[in-house]
Parts: sequence; structure tokens; C-alpha cells
Amino acid sequence: MTPETLIHTVTRGAASAAPGRAVAGGQPSYAPCHIFPSADGAFFLAVSNDYQFSELSALAGQPQWATDPRFASQKARHQHHAELVALLRQHTVAHLTEEWLAALSWVGLPCVALAPSQTGG
Repeated sequence: MTPETLIHTVTRGAASAAPGRAVAGGQPSYAPCHIFPSADGAFFLAVSNDYQFSELSALAGQPQWATDPRFASQKARHQHHAELVALLRQHTVAHLTEEWLAALSWVGLPCVALAPSQTGG
């Protein structure tokens, strides 16, 4: 998935949102699929399988999430999306966007930095 595809995914269906503001979540084929805050901005992340979620969990310093029944499968992550996003946000703010993008890209997770105008900032 290219950054352009991610931006399209994050903004698709955003007719009710403010113009130019990215929205995310609710994509059943990606869990989590959301905009996350970082120490200096925000980034969009779309996790499409259990391997990617395991890698994300390890990067967040929470490898046990990969075996937690609430998050162990894509279906479970989608069902517990709000809870998962809240937990991830507690960890994403600890590092800069550039650091997250480098680490996420290294392990093969689709991600893209967002400009302040895309996050409502």
C-alpha cells in the first residue's frame, strides 16, 4: 500500500468531516485502522493481519497484546477497536512521527505521516 493509497483510505467517506480533515476507523479489513498522535504530530496506520499486529504490539512495548483474546485476531481487534485505539494512543505519543514511521516501515506496516491540516490541528 502506498502513502497515496493510505491517504485515500483515510479520507474516503469523509463527506461529513470538515473539508481536508482525515478521518479513520471502522474499516473491517484493517484493525486497527486509525490516526494516532505522536510526540510531534500524527500518523495513519492500517494493520491488515495478525503478523502485522504482533509487530505493532512489540514496537509499542506491549507484545502480550498479540495473544490477548480481545486483540488476538483481526475480528477481535475490530470488535474491540475503540479499546485498542485508546491503548495504542497511550504509547504512540512517546515517540516522534519520524521514529514511528521508520520502525513501522521496517517491519512492513502501512503507515504515513499526516500534516496538521489532515488531523484537525
